[in-house]
Amino acid sequence: MTLQRAALWAIVIAATIYLLVVGRSLLLPFILGLTLWYLVDSLADAFEQPRIGRLHLPRPLALLAAVCVMGGLAWVLGRTISDNANAVIAAAPNYEGRLERLLVQAARLIGIEQTPTLADLFNRISLAETLRDVVTATASVVSITGIVVVYAGFLFVEQVHFRKKLALMFRDRGQQAQVRSVLEQVDRDIRVYLRIKTTLAAATSALAYFVMAWVGVDFAGFWGVLIFFLFYIPAVGSILAIAAPALLALVQFDSLTPFLIVLLVIGAIQIFMANVVEPAMMGRSLNLSPLVVIVSLLVWGTMWGVVGMFLCVPIMVVILIVLAQFESTRPVAVLLSANGQIPERAT
Repeated sequence: MTLQRAALWAIVIAATIYLLVVGRSLLLPFILGLTLWYLVDSLADAFEQPRIGRLHLPRPLALLAAVCVMGGLAWVLGRTISDNANAVIAAAPNYEGRLERLLVQAARLIGIEQTPTLADLFNRISLAETLRDVVTATASVVSITGIVVVYAGFLFVEQVHFRKKLALMFRDRGQQAQVRSVLEQVDRDIRVYLRIKTTLAAATSALAYFVMAWVGVDFAGFWGVLIFFLFYIPAVGSILAIAAPALLALVQFDSLTPFLIVLLVIGAIQIFMANVVEPAMMGRSLNLSPLVVIVSLLVWGTMWGVVGMFLCVPIMVVILIVLAQFESTRPVAVLLSANGQIPERAT
């Protein structure tokens, strides 16, 4: 029976992964809509909470304020990207020339007689053309924004009747309480994760922006916004946030000093925030194994691309909490945890 059960679980997992990969184009807009709904709803809850010496906002006004804040952030992001994208493309030929000179210098240092050109290294694809392709891909992502907003709107409508449906689905009050306890724990852990991540991402991007502006790196505002979002991607995000502006400084300036300043200072900020401050603030709230985080980053990134990289940690938090609720899957939850301490079964 144990072998049969293991084979059944293997078939279920394989079928689930297959459906997640094949149905990516259908699932991603809904997942993004679900994420947008959750962010707006969490922000509305924060506005609705009473503050010392202040009146709390009624739910409709809190929801309207949350929508306005999210819309404003989306507008700032879109404006920043659009303003800088054309400038980057226009400056690309200058960067290409600087890269050619750097290749010549590097080849001389290591004793290569025939210096390779960028055309040889990139199969005759210019940097400007590559950047244009990136901009085109970004435009295709923006095109699904309308679908995502529609999904989020219908989720708000569905939220009104969710408690009633939950009561009809589980007639037994004990089952109702168990499901609500699990949902509340998932909601609590993800909100802690988002609050801490957002705070640290904002602090990291602000510090990095001041460093780049002081050095004089081109498009410091754009890189600051990019560093903010990259902070949500475990491990790989920090590496990209350090490497991208440092490489631009290397290409932009004739001296190595700006490159070293950007590399070392922003690298120190990223390492300190991600490896010292974040673990201290998170504490045991998530309790995911670092190995599990890296593996989930690779798995979800392979299946869903950049969206999967952003959502890998919240997805694993949900999976761990759900697996901890069933006696047969609690050992798996223990393996996913950092120290073996998993949530107690809801009763």
